[in-house]
Amino acid sequence: MALDLSETALQLDSMAVGLKNSVNDSNIRSESAATLLEDFNTKDFEARINLSSKVFNWSAPSFPLRPDESIDALDNPADYLAIGVDGSHIDINRHIPVRCFLINTGVARLRYGESPNAYLSSTPHLFSGLTDTAIFDKSNINRSIPIQGSILGAVRTVEEIKTLATALEDIDPVESQLPVIGLVDGTLVMLDLLRTGIPDYVIRNILDDGFLTALNKIKEMSRNRKVVIASYISLPGSTEVMDGLRLLGCPYTKSDCLQHCGNRSSGERPCDSYALGLLDRDVFGKRLSGGQRTEIFGSSSELVKSYYEDNEVKFFYVNTGDEIARVEMPKWVAEDESSVSLVHSLVADQCRLGSGYPACLMEAHEQAVISTSDRSYFLNLLEEVLEGQNMRFYTSRKDHSKRIRWL
Repeated sequence: MALDLSETALQLDSMAVGLKNSVNDSNIRSESAATLLEDFNTKDFEARINLSSKVFNWSAPSFPLRPDESIDALDNPADYLAIGVDGSHIDINRHIPVRCFLINTGVARLRYGESPNAYLSSTPHLFSGLTDTAIFDKSNINRSIPIQGSILGAVRTVEEIKTLATALEDIDPVESQLPVIGLVDGTLVMLDLLRTGIPDYVIRNILDDGFLTALNKIKEMSRNRKVVIASYISLPGSTEVMDGLRLLGCPYTKSDCLQHCGNRSSGERPCDSYALGLLDRDVFGKRLSGGQRTEIFGSSSELVKSYYEDNEVKFFYVNTGDEIARVEMPKWVAEDESSVSLVHSLVADQCRLGSGYPACLMEAHEQAVISTSDRSYFLNLLEEVLEGQNMRFYTSRKDHSKRIRWL
C-alpha cells in the first residue's frame, strides 16, 4: 500500500482540531465584515479607490449602492426554456505518437410548462494536426503556443459558449416566444488566461475570435427575444467582495499596503480583523435567506476590464436553499432589471428542480462527462485507426512502466 493511512489519519485529526478552533474567530470576523457592508458609503469607497488604487494589494470589485441588501426572487414564469451547456476534454498525451485532443460538449434543453419536453445531446470534437493544436500569432506565423493544459481549458470554455450560442439560435419559432435562460458552469472570467507568460496574441485569439464573439452573438439574439444567459458557480471560493471590504476598513487614509503593513505577517494587519480567511459566501450566507440574492457587483479582473467591453462580468450571490452560489452575467444582461430578475427567478427554480444545483446543468454534465472507460476506449480506438493505416502505435517507456507491476 503506497499511502500510509494510519499516519494520514493522525494528520487529518490534527487538521480537524485546528479547523474547529478557528470557527469562533471566523464568526467574529464575519460579523465585523457584515457591519462594514451595512455602513457602506459610495463616495467614501470611490475616494479610497482613487487614492489607493496603485498601492492597494487587493483588487476591489465595483460595489452597488446597497451591498447589504437582500432581494427576494420574483415568481418564475410558468412556461420557460432552460438550456444548460457543459464540457469535458481529453488532453494532449505526450506519451503517444499523435498530437491530438478531444472536447466533448453536452447540451440539455429543458422546457417547462404546458408542453414540457427535454432534448439531450453530446458532440465530440477531435482536434489534431499542427494548425488545430496550436495558436499562431497572426502578425508572425513563426510564433505559436501549443494548446494544452490551461490553454486547453480556455479553448474548452470557448467551445462551451459557442455551443450555447448555437443551441439558443436553433430554438424553434414556437419556443422562441418563451423566456429562455442559457446557463454554463463556472466563471465567465477566463481565469485560464491569467497564467503568467501567456502572450497577448493568444488572449486575443481566444477572447476576440472565440469567447466574446459568441457572447456578442447571443446579445444580438436577445434584442428580439427574451433570452438571458448566466454562469453558475457552486460553492464559490471568491474573495472579491472581501477584498473590497479590506479597503473600506483600512484605518489609513491612503491604503498603501507596502508602506503601512509591509513588515506585518498575515493575521497582524488591521484588515485581517474582519477579512482573514473569509470568503464572500461566508458573509452573505449570514444575510441571505433561501431564494434571496444580493445586489449586483462588478468583477475586479484586469482581464475583464481590458478585453470584455460590453461583456464585462457582473455578479450576484444567491441562497439556493442548499448553498450560497455565485451567478455571473454579461453587463448587457445586468443592466436590464427585468433580465436580472428573470435570471434570479429561473436559477432559483432550476436549483429547486435539481436538488440544489441547476437541473439543466446537471443534465448537461451527464452528457459531457468523459469517463475513465471512455478515455481508455478512445486510446484503443486511436491505436486501431493508426494500425489500420499501417502506422505503429507506441507509448513512452514511462507510460508503459505504469501499466505493469514489478513486485
